[in-house]
Amino acid sequence: MTVRPACTGFLLLLSGALACSGGGTAATTPEPAHGAAPSKVPPVRVERPAAPSFEAAATGNGWVDGTAAAETSTRYFREVSGVRGQPFELSGDARGDEKSKACGTDWRASTARSVVLVTPDAGRGTIGFTLNATATVRRGFWRTKATLSCTTLNYTDAQAATMARGQAWIQLGGGAADPDQLVVETGGATSGEWALSVTDTLGNKFAPTQMGSTLVAALPGAGRYSVAASVTARAATAGGRDSVEQRLRATVRATSLRNAVASAIGRPPLRDLAAPFEVTVPATELADRMQGLLAKYQPCGTRPGCAGKVSDVAVSAVSVAAEGGGVAVTVTLVGQKRPPLPVVLIGEVAVRGDSLRASGLRLAAEQPEVRKKRDLSDAVARVADVASAATVALEARRAPLEAQLRSRYPVRVADLCLEASTAPAKFLGSVPSADGAELQLVFAVATEPLQACGRPR
Repeated sequence: MTVRPACTGFLLLLSGALACSGGGTAATTPEPAHGAAPSKVPPVRVERPAAPSFEAAATGNGWVDGTAAAETSTRYFREVSGVRGQPFELSGDARGDEKSKACGTDWRASTARSVVLVTPDAGRGTIGFTLNATATVRRGFWRTKATLSCTTLNYTDAQAATMARGQAWIQLGGGAADPDQLVVETGGATSGEWALSVTDTLGNKFAPTQMGSTLVAALPGAGRYSVAASVTARAATAGGRDSVEQRLRATVRATSLRNAVASAIGRPPLRDLAAPFEVTVPATELADRMQGLLAKYQPCGTRPGCAGKVSDVAVSAVSVAAEGGGVAVTVTLVGQKRPPLPVVLIGEVAVRGDSLRASGLRLAAEQPEVRKKRDLSDAVARVADVASAATVALEARRAPLEAQLRSRYPVRVADLCLEASTAPAKFLGSVPSADGAELQLVFAVATEPLQACGRPR
């Protein structure tokens, strides 16, 4: 005999709330009182992670200086900061006073010029900036009078320097203990003075690991972080060079690995960057398996029995609902000399091999009509043991979802790739169900360490 619940979506409370049951006993089966102690509900082992967030803004600053001189030096020095999210430009010029020293018209002023340009660049889930630093100098000369003509040639050198600096402030979402990796892609800056740093608001530094042109910095969790970089160009005419220019350009782009993975696979990654997926099983399926094992089962019908007057007790109906991090199983006990008695068992959701079962089934709290009768408690314990053996095969549900998730790998971030591990998906636990009608199981596919794309494992 198979008895299916006549309704679904009713969340069983721990005090012994009975899910609606069908069959001939539905009209006479009383409903137990609600309001069991929440502390008795199996704990939730997996919480739905909040989608990781990425908020960022970049700004620029820099300084320029230089010297162009005949006998009296002319020097400039300026340092300015820009406005977040706006391009930043700074320039400075110096010119020597060779004209005032010259005899005749054969002269040229020494010059120095420094230019800074920082351009913020915000994309979808990324933040960065482009740094341009240019230093240009030209030496000057003039003639002084010797005897009767302007014959003595004099040279003056010039020098210039400029520093372009960009800074991106990044606010990473998630939890304080959700580790992330900041992937910083750089380009240019093959010459000149170049520096890059990753810090938090307290000034703690996170040393990045170099992987090709990409830097990877491990971060401990959500919070506010800074990615700053600078490039410095210098030019001087010393050594007899008539004019010198150094033009430097560097690009920086930062991405959260958690966000990049979440975007690529369409779901938020877990704390260790494993890729989760959910397998949903209707609670009625597990109830049907239990009903098949418990149909007409008389836990105390054989000797030695359970003592007392429970030898004819049998199970007439079974219903299952998701409850907290586990399941609540309601079995209805009947006997010739007793009215139908709904009894609530609670247990954890377990996956062994590739089968779902309810593990550790035990009597829920606040059921004095059972706890006060030793023989009835023994009967319920035997029912719980049999019900715990019921299984639901998961392969048909799990395999397609896992294959679909694996097809989205490798995930490319900058010029690096994140590969899915070849190890089978691992069962992590369950998440609470909205109405108790479905068991929502969480599995995760592990990932390999971030590496250069195409590198053999």
